[in-house]
Amino acid sequence: MSPDIILLVVAAALLVFMFWSSSRRRKKAQADEEKRQASLVPGTAVMTRSGLYGTLVEFDPEDLTKRAVVEIAPGVEVQVHAQTVVLDPDALVEPEEAEEQIPGDDLIEDSRTEDELPGDDAAERRDDEDDKKN
Repeated sequence: MSPDIILLVVAAALLVFMFWSSSRRRKKAQADEEKRQASLVPGTAVMTRSGLYGTLVEFDPEDLTKRAVVEIAPGVEVQVHAQTVVLDPDALVEPEEAEEQIPGDDLIEDSRTEDELPGDDAAERRDDEDDKKN
């Protein structure tokens, strides 16, 4: 086989892989978008893409050209483009009940008494100098 034929076969294989990969990525993104839209029901904590937090009041997942209504405070509702509404990322994260760790808490405790612990050398030198003066 000539090098030109091998080069054409490799180029064709790469082209097919690129189309297959792109199609797969597009299908995954579409499935994720459908899942997101299905989870957006009235009463859901949401955030707009511009960072406005609130509770979803009205949303039509079938027709994204309609406006969504978000309540940002009791009695205060705003209309936003339906595609700007996303689930509130803070509402998705479950608070972890991890114990608070104190830095150095895992170190072994020193069993020596306070008199046996090494002290500040400068302070000891000062004490020695004071003893010599007296």
